[in-house]
Amino acid sequence: MFEIEIDGKIVNANPGENLITVTDREGISVPRFCYHNKLSVSANCRMCLVDVEGATKPQPACSTPVSNGMRVSTKNDKAKSSQKAVMEFLLINHPLDCPICDQGGECELQDVAMSYSSDVSRFNEGKRVIADSDIGPLIQTDMTRCIHCTRCVRFGAEIAGIMEMGGTGRGDSLKIEPFLQEGIQSELSGNMIDLCPVGALTSKPFRYELRSWQMNAVEGIARHDSVGSNIHIQTYKGKVKRVVARNNDNINETWISDRDRFSCDGLNHENRLQKPQIKYDGVWKETEWDTALVYSTKALLREVIDNKEESKLGALASNNATLEEYYLLRKLLKQVGSDNTDYRLNIKDLSNTINLDSNIKIKDIENIDYALLVGSYTRLEQPMINHRLRKSSLNGATIDVINSMSFNYNLPINSEYILNSSQIANLLARTLKAILLSKEQEIPGYLDKFKVSDADTQLANKLLSSDKSAIILGEHLINSDNSSNIANLISIIAEKTSSSTLNLSETGNSIAAKSTGFVPNENGLDANEMLASKMNAYILLDVYPKYDFHNSVSAINALRDEKTFVIALNSFKDSDVFDYADVILPISSYYETSGTHTNVEGEMQSFSAAVGSPKDIKPAWKVLKVLADLLDLSGFNYTDSSKVTSEAKQQIKQNIEHDREINLINTKGVEIIWQPSPYSTDALLRHSNSLQATKIGQLNTASMSASTAKSLKLSDTDNYLGVPVVISEVVADKCVFISSSNETISEKIS
Repeated sequence: MFEIEIDGKIVNANPGENLITVTDREGISVPRFCYHNKLSVSANCRMCLVDVEGATKPQPACSTPVSNGMRVSTKNDKAKSSQKAVMEFLLINHPLDCPICDQGGECELQDVAMSYSSDVSRFNEGKRVIADSDIGPLIQTDMTRCIHCTRCVRFGAEIAGIMEMGGTGRGDSLKIEPFLQEGIQSELSGNMIDLCPVGALTSKPFRYELRSWQMNAVEGIARHDSVGSNIHIQTYKGKVKRVVARNNDNINETWISDRDRFSCDGLNHENRLQKPQIKYDGVWKETEWDTALVYSTKALLREVIDNKEESKLGALASNNATLEEYYLLRKLLKQVGSDNTDYRLNIKDLSNTINLDSNIKIKDIENIDYALLVGSYTRLEQPMINHRLRKSSLNGATIDVINSMSFNYNLPINSEYILNSSQIANLLARTLKAILLSKEQEIPGYLDKFKVSDADTQLANKLLSSDKSAIILGEHLINSDNSSNIANLISIIAEKTSSSTLNLSETGNSIAAKSTGFVPNENGLDANEMLASKMNAYILLDVYPKYDFHNSVSAINALRDEKTFVIALNSFKDSDVFDYADVILPISSYYETSGTHTNVEGEMQSFSAAVGSPKDIKPAWKVLKVLADLLDLSGFNYTDSSKVTSEAKQQIKQNIEHDREINLINTKGVEIIWQPSPYSTDALLRHSNSLQATKIGQLNTASMSASTAKSLKLSDTDNYLGVPVVISEVVADKCVFISSSNETISEKIS
């Protein structure tokens, strides 16, 4: 570290730092447009010109490295005149449309122009006009306002990993535009809106809604995946209007995924439940909360408690509920005398589940030198994890992939194994055997039948020779016959090679559900056992059977049983809720309730409600508290959700023992992998019209190899389980990979 002088002040600087990094750290204001601390330096706007002693011309602070003894002035006449000249040049073609520009009030050009421009223009020629491009349903373009800072171009190339925007033409013909007619397809595209320093790229769903100064910003946590990205929720008169990223370098840096940004569009959907409803003599009637709650508790007393049939009461919850909601619903059932609670609705065989601990921090993923990715398309399914993985590859990490289908990753893949689940389990078994042979350790009996090939040895050697390796398991294999075997093999391989593990098979807030004990103990029934039994009553928390269950037909049929009383706590009235429920209690959706989200690294992040719910909609934790009070249960005297949080944290299970028994199974017939569209994984996303209009939101394909299609007697003009068939040789044989938001699929999967 050495000393430099800036505006007469002696400051410390590190060798290799650019001058603008030092000025920012010291709180010295230097104007800029093209510079962003998470992007590469382009130095093309020239707004950050400063006077460096000894230099013949002003130098751009963003690209000028510091040197020992350097003397810099950011405010003398030479620097100021240079900055003002650049400002005048940038405004030559910029339209005077601030009153109708959505960027007004948060426009960097406006802010800088106040200090560095003149109120009179010397340019008398006609201004240039650029025709706008339609780049999709999320981003509105007004490219006449573009100042060619290239932030959007560099974001696509460096962060999103897809070069979708670029500069065409030269001189006064230069334009920033998309390369392809399809527009912007990145799952991180909304970050371009935040990056744009002017009004060239703005939010299309938010267009002409409000000015930034009219809104309040509330800190929140995005809950659509297992990352828990930090966000600002911007509100106006009790309505969520916009969501933007909040900096947290340990979790999401300064980026968020499109589903985190645009899901709030679904809050005002016409399908929102507005009032409690009860089914009386087969007819649905809207009612008041008191009536609905009393009706519900009387039914629970009649059907369960008074008859001493507590074992006939079950509670099912989605994997997107808050930690507090899981805790209260579990506590309610325990006090009634039932252990029947579960959130694992999409798993076919709950005796064969994935149990794998995550022991790597999200921020440390970018520092690994080798990653083995198993059963996941992280780019769409976990965009922020994929971003860290991409950073690791740019830092020199080698990434190998084992999947049942080849995907369009936005990062370099070293080796790709396209195998069905039985072959994946066998590959991992051979790799483990190769590792044990290399370490001259005892070979367990279940590995005796496997013969190690050169490819297996190479995979083993990569894990053994890496200093910071990680094995990442996704959600594609949750319904494989070998799901638990694969997880256990990964756990043992990681242990033998000192590798980290990351379990992405549990999405949403599943980790909170597990830690609060929202799974049955030895006396309770799991989700599948409940549905197969004749239950007297259910409490359903944010459950939508058509989408949430691995087999929605059997689930709905079980819930429809005339002898079963169903209390449904939901935010939306889709998924045939009126067909199977007896009472519907409208609950707050995302952004309308407080709670806690636990991310994949175990970080618990609490959040407050950004807005209140509409008049007759209540937070689920309050509904559960009142139900417990009406049932005369003790210990539910909470005044706010933070009291629930404190109590729940004292009882959370930190370490859960896993059985690592391995009994490999050869799957017969065709294996179906059903992966919901990334924009259909919860009810709010499904009701966001802007997200559903994207190509990602409209994914609807059943991909299979030609040999698999032949065995199923299908062609590329047919549908399979209600989804159009795509014949492709990038899918493993005896495997069908379905990516869709089509709710009819799960009705047909056995």
